[in-house]
Amino acid sequence: AVVSTQSTGEKQLRRIPWQIIDPIISSLKHSTKDNADNLVSFLTCIRKNTLLSSPNRENIVIVSRNKVRTSEFLHTFIFKHPGVGRCNLPGGCGFVLLDKWDIDYKRWAIELITERRYYTNTDVGVHYHDIISARDMHVYAVDTLTLPGGAKLDTVDSWWCGLTWWGYWLPQRTEKEESKNLNVAYNLLDYMVAK
Repeated sequence: AVVSTQSTGEKQLRRIPWQIIDPIISSLKHSTKDNADNLVSFLTCIRKNTLLSSPNRENIVIVSRNKVRTSEFLHTFIFKHPGVGRCNLPGGCGFVLLDKWDIDYKRWAIELITERRYYTNTDVGVHYHDIISARDMHVYAVDTLTLPGGAKLDTVDSWWCGLTWWGYWLPQRTEKEESKNLNVAYNLLDYMVAK
């Protein structure tokens, strides 16, 4: 999922983390659709291209701590970016993602909250450092599907969308356990190279 910031609303294409693409490729190998092999080949090519995908060593996976429901959904993540150094601020270092309908109510939007008012909410329990960047984030959930015969299959999903990719590609599933948490694959490559 693409994450934007409130101030700019900027969105840009980013390399897909292997933490997201690998479970999709693995899941598609169980598909009964005729053209699933073509999609597996296509995604495998993307995975092999370093301009289109990022290996696990470049990303850290952060799991949401809680979800606070106000008039919007706030997802709290505890994460001390390696560039922060020593921090004496109250609460944990981290960030909050907001999910809500966009202005035109045409699609669900995810925003990295940078405004102080969200972080003063006692239910949030984290504070934000400016080094955290929406452009380095990929948001996803891990769902468990049950296939005929009882085999369990973990796959990734765009958690905010009612339509899922596996709804089409894995019609034979018999059950789905939705993830209770959101995950963020946070890319640290720019920080590691600059260091």
